[in-house]
Amino acid sequence: MAVQAFAPGMYPRSEALVQATRDLDRGRTTEADVDAQVAADVQKLIGVQQAAGLDLLTDGMLRWQDHFRPLLQAADGLETGALTRYLDTNTFYRAPKATGTPSLSGPLDERFSAAVPGPRVATLPSPYALARGTDVSPTAMAENVLKPALAGVDAELVVLVEPFLAHDGGSPNELREPVEALSNGAALALWFPFSDAGPLLEQGAAELPVEGLGIDFYATHLDSVPEGLDKLLLAGVVDTRSSVVEDPAEVAAFAGKLAERGVERIALVPNGDLQYVSDAVAREKLARLGQARAAA
Repeated sequence: MAVQAFAPGMYPRSEALVQATRDLDRGRTTEADVDAQVAADVQKLIGVQQAAGLDLLTDGMLRWQDHFRPLLQAADGLETGALTRYLDTNTFYRAPKATGTPSLSGPLDERFSAAVPGPRVATLPSPYALARGTDVSPTAMAENVLKPALAGVDAELVVLVEPFLAHDGGSPNELREPVEALSNGAALALWFPFSDAGPLLEQGAAELPVEGLGIDFYATHLDSVPEGLDKLLLAGVVDTRSSVVEDPAEVAAFAGKLAERGVERIALVPNGDLQYVSDAVAREKLARLGQARAAA
């Protein structure tokens, strides 16, 4: 059993960064000052991940307002739509809205911090999530928006966040063609946060052309994982909707149970974005992830 640990998705912004962005909105500070605070927060986060012994590092998407906004702002034919609650959390996002044929002319280089040393993990929305509610097909979103965005991502693994498919009662077949359109670049993983992935696994999600699958094990039963899974399993074992920190020994024991099902490659990850807890709690959860990896 090979065990890794890392934390894809959005990390909580520090109080200083939250205040800086508010001041910018009110004309009390400058873009340069906000950029400097982002850079400082990214360096702090890198240090926390390195201290925890995580295998892949991230900038925490500190330059992203949500999973979609930078793509919507940069792409033609897309714009921010209605303010929408994100599943059953207390956060909201601007849902994608199509105003024409979506296209992205180039990568989003400025949204991925070059200061993060390798190896890296990056996060983008899945084609289904980006297309949801727009009347644009996930395949079109993959080919015309996400593929150009991926061209600027320097990472060992790109995690595609898919929070909606299971909740919509969708089929993994809806992702096959879109993911195939993205499969010539970086290694990809599909991440199903805050979702019971059991029905998707029953319908063949493990056969999708991706390197890894991310499963929320606070919502999905262990027995739903196919025996002998030959993909990297991003095991969501840290609960990002709770401030209670996990016991590394219990997490390591759970990894052992996955190994008993024949899963040979496991990555211990949160079950969703860490932005839903405070910075202090997020730091401790990252430390526990690293301790669990060492124990496993």
